[in-house]
Amino acid sequence: MKCILLTILLTANAIGFSQQELSEYKDIEGIYITTHWGDIDVNGTDGQEEVFNISAIFTDTSKQPKPIDNLSKYLKFEVLKKKLFITARTPKGFESIDIKLNIPSHLFLEIELLKGGNIYVNNMQHGIEINSLNGSVKLDQIGKYALVNAANGEINARFSHIHKDYPISLVTMNGGVTATLPKDTARDLRLISRKNGYVESDFSLETDKKIINLNIKVYAKQPIINTARINGGGALLFLSTENGPLAIKKTKS
Repeated sequence: MKCILLTILLTANAIGFSQQELSEYKDIEGIYITTHWGDIDVNGTDGQEEVFNISAIFTDTSKQPKPIDNLSKYLKFEVLKKKLFITARTPKGFESIDIKLNIPSHLFLEIELLKGGNIYVNNMQHGIEINSLNGSVKLDQIGKYALVNAANGEINARFSHIHKDYPISLVTMNGGVTATLPKDTARDLRLISRKNGYVESDFSLETDKKIINLNIKVYAKQPIINTARINGGGALLFLSTENGPLAIKKTKS
């Protein structure tokens, strides 16, 4: 039986720390993170011992990190129906909380970043849903599916495997969008780049309408709006940006 180690560590630039045991969360099925400002870094862990810990850096309005002696002042932890909700407090002026999580890779993950910061996720195998206002989103070694909605920032998602029946949607208002997929991926493809776009594809794209600047790295002077198929088609792969290029790449063997 897998042993899940659950601890929580909150640090501020190595000045000080507080630690809290969270072993009561061992039976959760998903994690839901809501925060305002700050980077979020999530790493999925595997093996006989699954590590489950969190570290964070708090920066106040003076832009100086400070030691924290009471975690509950900054982050709220709540379990509802096997879902762990981690919610940052409403900012007092401008303050940021950078969060780093190591969690079992089989958990579902949802992140909502309300103001700004970058999001990094690695080795999560049971689906990801992200809403972000400002900052880039980078996903690596992701499984099953991903739904990402970003207002201002590029999206780069690399999948180790995908579920054939689940949609993948990567949408931003400003920035490029890249999806890296297994070579046997079969998808119905929807592409939108309204300005300053081009399309790179390692896959052969089956389409009834010519794709502007396909595999030509020159910014188009008109919108690129196309449907296509990869390997005969399947569930939806939606890549969309108001300003920037699109890329569909194959995972290297």
